[in-house]
Amino acid sequence: MQKEIVKPSARGALIALIAFALACGGGGGGSPTSPPSGGTGGSTSADIKVQNNSFTPTSTTVPVGTTVTWTWNACTGDGYGGQACTDHSVVFDDGGRTNAPLQSEGTFTSTFNAPGTYGYHCSVHGGVGTGMHGTITVQ
Repeated sequence: MQKEIVKPSARGALIALIAFALACGGGGGGSPTSPPSGGTGGSTSADIKVQNNSFTPTSTTVPVGTTVTWTWNACTGDGYGGQACTDHSVVFDDGGRTNAPLQSEGTFTSTFNAPGTYGYHCSVHGGVGTGMHGTITVQ
């Protein structure tokens, strides 16, 4: 039976690597996609794509204080080598928030500072709970 000999320099490097991994959260607990716990400050955000007559994702859950950004990508090839752009909007179902105007490109942001469920739709391609619509749940 042959015994493996670990040189002191390799042993030290191994100990340093283990200590580094533990210091950087290698011990588990949480994940990079976990929402931040409340009251710690900082900024939180969520992104929604506006394209192909839909909002993606259609349902989003975010913590209080999150700024949601809708990004339009509503221009596609028209089949003739040009672009065909479709206008979409973001209209909140309850009428209590500022809406995004009809547009085919650009962004719209809204910050959600109170818990609740906020429904929204495109004024051209949807309605309350139908067609091109979505919800944001704030917890």
